[in-house]
Amino acid sequence: METTQLTQQTQTEPETSHSQDVGSLIPPRKTASIEALLKVNNVDHHIAKKYLEEFAEYQKNLENHLATLPKKEEIILPELKPINIESLYDLFKSAFELFQKKPFDESVNNSESKRLARTLCAYFLQKKAFYRSPLLNEKSVTGLHKGLMIIGGYGTGKTSILNTFHQMFKTAASMPIQVTDIEGTQQLLGRYKLSFGYFTANDLVKTFESISEPQEKEIFWNRHSKGIKYFDDIMTESTASNYGKIEIFKDLFEMRYTNGAKTLISLNYAGTLDETLDEISKKYGERVYDRLFEMFNILELKGESLRK
Repeated sequence: METTQLTQQTQTEPETSHSQDVGSLIPPRKTASIEALLKVNNVDHHIAKKYLEEFAEYQKNLENHLATLPKKEEIILPELKPINIESLYDLFKSAFELFQKKPFDESVNNSESKRLARTLCAYFLQKKAFYRSPLLNEKSVTGLHKGLMIIGGYGTGKTSILNTFHQMFKTAASMPIQVTDIEGTQQLLGRYKLSFGYFTANDLVKTFESISEPQEKEIFWNRHSKGIKYFDDIMTESTASNYGKIEIFKDLFEMRYTNGAKTLISLNYAGTLDETLDEISKKYGERVYDRLFEMFNILELKGESLRK
């Protein structure tokens, strides 16, 4: 990944030829006597008067010293333009090798992994190319305002690809990772604020079961019912047991629907697509099932497992 230095100091030395006397940069000592004199505003007393003169001299020396320190150059960032989708895809391939410890194989499963990665690039950048993805299922009306439901067999690369995008966007929030915009200008990826939360379904249940205080439970629901979030491997999680049995994602999907929060999920096939959706209905209820088509674009991966 390319990086750029965000700030740099000027190389010119201060014009003053003599360094500031260290002693002159130490404030005069305020004794208890001086404190008492100043408290009653007795500034004409010779002790208080001497202290105030020394303190004024100290302030002057400090200001002069600060003025000689090297200044940081002001960084003027280019006008923000949309990211070139090819640039983001190239960055994704580099990030995949970095975070997954192996090169991204574009050819596996008849290039299905490549199509998913490129579909996600278009989705995150809100490009109309998303509507042309061959992975989209027409059971749900396509819309960039919706979340994503990614359905595929075991080991088809759903998790590793989404994890790479998550890590890449998260890292860009604190590191100067560069992409190219549509006009060919280098831009900092972090300026586009593409990061999203990432949680596995089973880990979320474990977190909920560890809660012991009502206040913690409120924090849990508030945290996970808002903002863009990705929940990996739903339908594999156990029913939570914390002051009664509860299906976490039944409540969570309903809250996120009400909040208008964009949700990304992945799950494995449970037979055909229709059979898989029926299993969702059985686990989370018909109310959630009815809202699936409003909440999600459906992407299907039909390739074989990549796991050895």
